[in-house]
Amino acid sequence: MREIGVVKSFKEVGKIKWFGGFNNQTGQINDYGFVECQGKGDIWVHRVEIYCSESDLKEGTLVKFELRRYGNGYRASNLHLLNLSEEKDSDIIECCINHSDPKFCALAFWAYLNNNSIEEAVSLADKKLNIFLAWQKNRFLDYVPETILMHYKARNIRQLLPYNKQLKLCLQLLPDDLSTEIDAALREEVFNIISNIQNENLEKCDKIIGKLYKLYVDYPEDRKRLKIKLHVKCLVELISNIESISIRDILLSELRELLVHSKLGISWISIPDYIILEQQIWPIAPGDRRIDILVSQISNQQALNYQDHIFKIAEILEGSAEKDITKLISIFRHKNLVKSNDAILKFLPAVEQITILRARLNNSVIENTNTIYHIAKTLAKTPNNERQNLLSQLPDSVKRWDEILEFLSPEEKILILLSKLKVECQLENQDIIQKIGNVINSVSNEERIILIDKLPEGVRYKEPILKIFHFLLPEDQIRLVWSFITDGSLFIWHYLSREAKILCVYRLAKENTNISLFLTEFKRIHNTSPENDDLIRCVLKILWAKEHPNRSNEVFQEVHELLTSYVIQYAKNSPEPINLDPLLPYCKPTEVKVKYCEGKLWEREEIQTTGEAKRVTSAYCPRARNSCNLFQPNRSSNSNFGLYGARLSAECSQDWKNWSLLELFKAVDIVPSLPDLRRREDYLPKLSGWINRINEIRSRLKCSVCEDIMPHNIEYSQFSTRFRVTVFSCKHGEGHDHNIYLNECWGCSEIIDSRESRYQSPKNNYYICIHCGSGTQDSNTYTQGDICPKCGTIGMEVSPNNKRYRKCHSCNHSIKLPEERKITGSECPQCGTQGMMLIVNQKNEQIRLCRSDSCRYSISAT
Repeated sequence: MREIGVVKSFKEVGKIKWFGGFNNQTGQINDYGFVECQGKGDIWVHRVEIYCSESDLKEGTLVKFELRRYGNGYRASNLHLLNLSEEKDSDIIECCINHSDPKFCALAFWAYLNNNSIEEAVSLADKKLNIFLAWQKNRFLDYVPETILMHYKARNIRQLLPYNKQLKLCLQLLPDDLSTEIDAALREEVFNIISNIQNENLEKCDKIIGKLYKLYVDYPEDRKRLKIKLHVKCLVELISNIESISIRDILLSELRELLVHSKLGISWISIPDYIILEQQIWPIAPGDRRIDILVSQISNQQALNYQDHIFKIAEILEGSAEKDITKLISIFRHKNLVKSNDAILKFLPAVEQITILRARLNNSVIENTNTIYHIAKTLAKTPNNERQNLLSQLPDSVKRWDEILEFLSPEEKILILLSKLKVECQLENQDIIQKIGNVINSVSNEERIILIDKLPEGVRYKEPILKIFHFLLPEDQIRLVWSFITDGSLFIWHYLSREAKILCVYRLAKENTNISLFLTEFKRIHNTSPENDDLIRCVLKILWAKEHPNRSNEVFQEVHELLTSYVIQYAKNSPEPINLDPLLPYCKPTEVKVKYCEGKLWEREEIQTTGEAKRVTSAYCPRARNSCNLFQPNRSSNSNFGLYGARLSAECSQDWKNWSLLELFKAVDIVPSLPDLRRREDYLPKLSGWINRINEIRSRLKCSVCEDIMPHNIEYSQFSTRFRVTVFSCKHGEGHDHNIYLNECWGCSEIIDSRESRYQSPKNNYYICIHCGSGTQDSNTYTQGDICPKCGTIGMEVSPNNKRYRKCHSCNHSIKLPEERKITGSECPQCGTQGMMLIVNQKNEQIRLCRSDSCRYSISAT
């Protein structure tokens, strides 16, 4: 057994590392353990040296003991629990205060205070903290007596604590009555703690401010250190509990400024109603809070402040953004006393307004007039797509009012107006029929005929309705009046449009119905109310010839004179396109951009598959310069097989709505005859070509700068398909179109406009057509394509895909050469082909090249 020696007489402190426990090797409970000892490591201790209950010796338990040497190590003897709050031994106390573990040091202060003043303890604790590392400071502060921390001189020590602990200590230091004089340093410490802790726990500070607000009463700068929510809470508490009027006004001003400059709407939640009612706060408070307060103060209509509060609510709504109105209205959604007031009504949704206004209607005409006015005003402000729903909620008795009638659908208006007609009130009926006419006049043509069809005959043929007839489609006009036409009752004649009157004549001629009666009645009304429209007079003259066939040629000459005179006068007096619908046959193919058909009869031989030649009759279109199929009544207008629809002969079997002068001439047996007219079937195509040409040149009479029509004195040769070379200038002078040249190209029949075709052929200065490149007709020096008509570059290239097309290598403009017989230029000396092409070779030399693929002879062009 080793010798046990006594170490010199001093005592040690430590903490249990472990003691006892089950030993797996021996199968028994250990009767020993170890103590952690400063500077000595782990010290062995046996059960016999323990003077306390073994159950108290848990890991970390503080103990005191004597140290004995045992061989090369140490053993603990006389081990007791360490209770520093009751410790008397100065050696033990000193050992703990100087211990490396801050816990021993902190707990030693419990015993230190038994023999020393609190000031000395605070001073010693402060010194210890100054030499501790950060982790040591935190451990020390976890165990140091709160008595030390709460001393007024321990402020530096408290500042090392977390803000929550600092605040808890300071709250204990504050007196119960915060109105009393408080140490300035302590107040500042509290302010600093709250200022810091608010960043970590705003909700906790909110509760604290509710208790400590009195500290801030005389310290506005410290209030400004608070976050907005706390600042507001502090001011609210102060305002609510301060009796001084002057101080209260100062606080209210501060609150106002804070709220005005705060963008956090949530701040208003914590402000009670009685503060919002204050004069300084009310104008800046949110509309919902103000309205909520006002609504809560309205009890009934007898309340003295009833109307004042209603007007204030209306004023708030008036100044609110439209997107906020719905939210504000929801505050008094169930308060009929508020929302049914006229001052508020206009802010409600339209559906709700109508519901409230309907409930007001009674037997009083005067009161109902005002209500109807409000309903009409509501309807006027409602978008069209929502208005119909509102109207459906109104009873018929309300819809009959003129103010509401205007918002109804046209059909509903008509039905209500018809229901107002009374047999005994003719003057009143005239006014109602005029209103019906106004309704029909205000809608589209498609709707007009539907509405007119709904009218009884006693209304349909009254003056206000008849005045609308000419707006309808011609065929609809004829359907409505046909019974009168066939009965010879022509009081409706002057209400029809030009096209309808012409179609009336077509229908009479096709159906051969009561023509004599019609002409007799027309002669009678013509004496008092002459028909002055030349185009209508033309068809009436032709219809008259049906009854007087021996004068048909005379009639044709008169008609021809009327037509040509009308066209010439119209062209001189109006810049608008000439319209001869439905006298002339239309050009059907969309790729031919003219209105009236110019097709000419074309008879030619075609070789059949059998090898035999067959005589074929078709039409030739001078615009497309190609064959066009003849018109067939049942052929679809959207055919995509070539050109179709040439109107060269009458097709009286088709509907009268599709007739033209072709069919009318045929029905009346009139044969066009003029000195220079070789074939009668050429008359209408020639007339159509003349009108098309005039319209084409007139579309170019607008100045490209100001778009005004340039003055023109075009002397059109009567019934000619050509027009003379004409030069125009805008009346506005410099900077506008001047000396603009317009003519028809002899090569392709397109319009030459010097604003597009700016370049001229070298000989005779003839403007080059921008479409086909033609210059002077019959020139033996210039060939189409020698010069680009758009940019003036010499020598256009031949298109590799189609040799009839040329393309400029500079600006990419392309032209389509006219037919072969119209090609100008020099002949090839090798093969005699007309129109040697001017090109620029790779050496930048200008040469003339034969157009014939089999020849390709070339000569220098310089």
